[in-house]
Amino acid sequence: MLPFRIPPPGALTLTRCMHTPPRQARAQLPRLRLPLQRHIPRRCYAQSNARPANKGGRVKEEDLKRQAKTAAQSGKHYEIPERLIIYHAGTGRTTFLAMLKLTSIFIGAFFTFVVVPGYVKSDKPWPETAGVVLCGVLPLAFVAYTTAPFVTHIHIHLPASARASRPALERFVAALPPSAQLTLTTMSLIAKPRYSSLRAGDLAPARRRLGVVNYARDTAGENEGRRWYNLRAVGQFYVQDKVAGGGKGRRVRYQKKGKGVVDTWIWDALRDKIATRAAAKPS
Repeated sequence: MLPFRIPPPGALTLTRCMHTPPRQARAQLPRLRLPLQRHIPRRCYAQSNARPANKGGRVKEEDLKRQAKTAAQSGKHYEIPERLIIYHAGTGRTTFLAMLKLTSIFIGAFFTFVVVPGYVKSDKPWPETAGVVLCGVLPLAFVAYTTAPFVTHIHIHLPASARASRPALERFVAALPPSAQLTLTTMSLIAKPRYSSLRAGDLAPARRRLGVVNYARDTAGENEGRRWYNLRAVGQFYVQDKVAGGGKGRRVRYQKKGKGVVDTWIWDALRDKIATRAAAKPS
């Protein structure tokens, strides 16, 4: 049964085609094709295309880029950096100290590897040979012992609440907690910077090494987590009372920030808090 209705002339032609031989039926098919095309319902089917998928992927990628750009533009920009320098020993003193360290190494190497072998080959008396060895070792040991605690820079790591504005920073410094993070920079034997991360409450006033140490901290717990071949943590520091250059490069609390200017007023407040905390502890 056909799903559509054919008019009588077409139905008669179709009946004849079904009961006639194949050759004659082929001749009558063109007459039947036209009425069949008129009455067969036409349907349009959507053809799949790969371009919409690519277009959708491209649109999605553009949306992600737009969202990232919007998030970057809407992000909060702080007026104050997270890592703020509060102490600087001075470029001149730091450079001189680095040159002194390197010079002592060269002198020690010259006496130990050049002069001493010549004394040994010449069969010099052992007191003279020992004196030459001491001439190379003693300067190196003295410079390393007395300059190791020298602090060149101090940085403070500020939380997000203290970076919003200048008044917020002043409130944070006024109520500076002992958990405030500091980074003290010293120099190794070869004048390489060494960074010591600690809390403000870890520092305590001290007087050691013939007066070249004025602050100390406990490093027993930190040294336990280090390998035997690692350098020991720096536990003794020397911070100058005055900034190099007679106060040049200092900035008071309400002075405008400039290039190469250090916020020494924060270190002054921190130093007073360390002294007050040490005086409050029972001896």
